[in-house]
Amino acid sequence: MSVGLHASIIARRLVLRVDGASFLELPLDEGGRHRLVVEDIAAARRVVAGLEACPGVGVLTAAGSLPGAMTVAESLALVLRYGQEEVDERDDEREMEAALRLCGLAPQRIAVLGGEQPMKLPRLERWAIGLARWLLRPPELLVIDRPFAGLTRREADVLIATEAIYHRRHPFRAALFVDLDSHELPELPDCCGTSHLTEAPCHC
Repeated sequence: MSVGLHASIIARRLVLRVDGASFLELPLDEGGRHRLVVEDIAAARRVVAGLEACPGVGVLTAAGSLPGAMTVAESLALVLRYGQEEVDERDDEREMEAALRLCGLAPQRIAVLGGEQPMKLPRLERWAIGLARWLLRPPELLVIDRPFAGLTRREADVLIATEAIYHRRHPFRAALFVDLDSHELPELPDCCGTSHLTEAPCHC
């Protein structure tokens, strides 16, 4: 697929244009889940890169989107302290622990997780920590990049249940799932709509 993609925020709506024509519009203040289905990995990468370039958009990849060279505690502390001149480390620790608990991590696991590097953790755990990051500082639109690729049905169900925490915590923040086309895609509860991006998108 060779198409031009451009995302922008206009009047509190994210507008994704394909070859210059408006393809997808999402309200930013109404919350909810949305799904964009693409044909292949290359298309997914182009879509996510186009969306990520738009101010106010955050991306959560299957690997959690956390820097591999930093520890979990360092990554989350960086998120909490960004743009703040003074910080209280005890408050930071409480916020981080609360977010990780919300994302399904047990207190015993959280106690040892801070010093570990995300790249060495199991995939679902990395994803949960990445979600905790966005729980702490929610973007205008959270883009969730190919979360179900390679997961079993049970793992996908766990991921969906974990992601639901984001909407309960931030009910007016929208999330867009970018998924590869497959007959086995799990249903998204309360999905507001599904769009399909093909090689020849409709410009009508």
